Amino acid sequence: MEVLLQLFGILPRLNHPPLFMRRSLQKAVTAAGLLTLLSGGVLAQTSKPLPYNPAQVEPDQDQSPLGVATEEFKGIHVVSPQVRGVQMANGDVYWVSSNQEVLSAYHGNRLLWRVNVAQAFKPAIAQPRIEKLVFASNVVFVFVNKKGAIEVERQSGRLSPTTIYK
Repeated sequence: MEVLLQLFGILPRLNHPPLFMRRSLQKAVTAAGLLTLLSGGVLAQTSKPLPYNPAQVEPDQDQSPLGVATEEFKGIHVVSPQVRGVQMANGDVYWVSSNQEVLSAYHGNRLLWRVNVAQAFKPAIAQPRIEKLVFASNVVFVFVNKKGAIEVERQSGRLSPTTIYK
């Protein structure tokens, strides 16, 4: 070990370095090795699969260089089998479940919140399904079955009272 430390210039080339230097350097090298192992473990954890399918996510208009809706950057997001999520400029992804009842927010693979939007409309709407998402600065407007709408706070996932169209 001392030879390696001497090669890298950490340990002076002494015939007999003081014992306290050898022990301190051994502890430092051991600590550096542990940090390397721990950081490798953290990197391995971030490579978990995403809880949503990136191929079914489209960018929101807030990612547009012009800041407005275009063909590529939508303002109104229609939920379909091909599109179930919306990615914001900050990397947050809003994902609609396959049964179109639950809206979840993710940052990478970390769940920020999850809310059952359909439950808020029962029994007024028989089988509520999320159809459209429209994003404002602090809320997501969620439209259900062309019969209702609800606001969801983007930060917390808290629901506002429902609006039912007659």
